[in-house]
Amino acid sequence: MDVLDAHLPDGAAALAAAPWLVWQFTPIIIIPMIYVVVWYVRGRRRGGQAAGARDAFFAAAILLLFLVLQSPIEGFSDQFLTVHQIEHMTLDMIAPLLLMLAAPQAPLLRGMPGWLRHRLVPSIMGNGALHRTFATISQPIPASLLFIGTSDFWMIPRIHDASLRIPLIHDLWHITLFASGLIFFFRLLDPRPAPLGAPLLARVLMCWLAEMNTILFGFYLSFKSVVLYDAYGRMAPFWHISALNDERFGGLTMWIPGSMMIALGALIALYRIASHEDRVAGRRIALVGAPPVRNSQYHVGKRRDNLNLALGLVGFVGFMLIGTMIAAVVYDHMTNPQVDTAAFIQVRARKLDGPRAHEVRSASKSPQFDRP
Repeated sequence: MDVLDAHLPDGAAALAAAPWLVWQFTPIIIIPMIYVVVWYVRGRRRGGQAAGARDAFFAAAILLLFLVLQSPIEGFSDQFLTVHQIEHMTLDMIAPLLLMLAAPQAPLLRGMPGWLRHRLVPSIMGNGALHRTFATISQPIPASLLFIGTSDFWMIPRIHDASLRIPLIHDLWHITLFASGLIFFFRLLDPRPAPLGAPLLARVLMCWLAEMNTILFGFYLSFKSVVLYDAYGRMAPFWHISALNDERFGGLTMWIPGSMMIALGALIALYRIASHEDRVAGRRIALVGAPPVRNSQYHVGKRRDNLNLALGLVGFVGFMLIGTMIAAVVYDHMTNPQVDTAAFIQVRARKLDGPRAHEVRSASKSPQFDRP
């Protein structure tokens, strides 16, 4: 760690003095973003389509990526684990989810220069090895394991601290998080039903695996009693927050908002599958010449099944959150019995009078009750 301190980025003092002035403006990030936005806008104009929700999703994704990578958020993420968790949740959850809702593939292809669209893109899409690799890792279970494994790998303390000190490793961290998030939400939010898309049960399993990893990892970070990541304490001496509390807040950020984002993705996937089934049923009714009836037995049954599944997903997330909170309280009481004993003696002393109360209060102040 002492060797890696030589790679500490300067500017921590400037961040503490005027954080709103510390912007990155990294060319390797800004220039590709500009090209992507230009190609998207040009492709939308060539397609002749009016602005809609997909454009809003795309703009929100690009804006969030710019903010977490170039704004003072990036500087603060090197100082506090809590801010770093917000940045990473944006990179591997929020931005990929918005991009998959935007579905920008067609506008981007139309907006590319002709030589790039006719030469580079076919050579990439026609590469058999690349196609087989993506087809394998984008299956539900591999995509989930890649999403979970990438997040957990970068949270290993030695690797985490090293990435904060060496910019190249830090950039690789961001790239792998974003790529694994794109693959995960590509499979989860695929509007096509089985067999082209993943079955509904497989998508539920994807969400369950991601939820359990987020909840358990966040729970551990929130209620542990030791500092795991030394880099933040060394790089942020200007702020009055302990490293342990920072890691606990980071665990809560990973635990609760992260679980909510995965649950939101599950609900969106359920809605898209249900909408596709409604469209297919409408086409079948139109083929036989019968007028579509929205309140038919088919639609009523599908709405009831989808509602039950949605409530089940929300109930599962709520149950896991409440269960882990109860486990956290029990864990805290089991690891701090002296504090509970001292509190009990203080309450007992208030109910007593005379010398006996003085003895009880003196016992509660003995060193054995001061240990954390």
